[in-house]
Amino acid sequence: MVFGRSLHRVSLNICSDLEEVFSYPFRHTCFDNKEKKKKKKPRKGGGSRGKPTGSSKGGVVEARLVSLMDVLGLIRIRVRRGINLAVRDTLSSDPYCVVSCSNQKVKTKVVRGNCNPIWNEELTIYIKDFDSPIVLNVYDKDTFTVDDSMGCAHIDIEPLIKCLRMGLSSLPEGTKVERVHPTKENCLAEESTIVWNKGGKMTQDMILRLNEVECGKVQIQIEWIEIPGCKGLHA
Repeated sequence: MVFGRSLHRVSLNICSDLEEVFSYPFRHTCFDNKEKKKKKKPRKGGGSRGKPTGSSKGGVVEARLVSLMDVLGLIRIRVRRGINLAVRDTLSSDPYCVVSCSNQKVKTKVVRGNCNPIWNEELTIYIKDFDSPIVLNVYDKDTFTVDDSMGCAHIDIEPLIKCLRMGLSSLPEGTKVERVHPTKENCLAEESTIVWNKGGKMTQDMILRLNEVECGKVQIQIEWIEIPGCKGLHA
């Protein structure tokens, strides 16, 4: 019995670590429409009437672990800057970016009065299905009306995932693994390169051409992040 209790505590610690790794990147940037549950105040004296006083933490962690197991990994999107974005106010715009995938949305700060904004922000989303589209939208922040659209683009992660699945190792830092040319499907404004970096990480730099707008581009970089205990690239 002592061994069983020890094993249970180890399991809870592992689940807690995974939960922390998984939730941290979007703790301050992710927003969705889920209702927040009200926290019940504990009764004085511990426990409740007619109910067991044992903790339900194990069941909660177990449910969260199941959710984690459905995840393939994370995509980190470094939103660098906007280039010649559309004017939506009198002389300029107050642009910000929103990246969405399935029920997730992450966004950058608003840069006031600048059609060539510098964001230099990292946004992180989790991936459950490689076929789920990742969309970047640019908006002009308005105070009294609905924010105006300044264009959108799809972020194609397939070339990066393909290179990662090749299982390359021990390459010199800075090696260009693949060049991706612009097509109508990938929204690239110019050639994109996938680069091998220190520590076995691959990144892809992109300049995205914004659609549904008269002008504008956004420079980003994407990187795949493995999560211990999740399905990974070869699921």
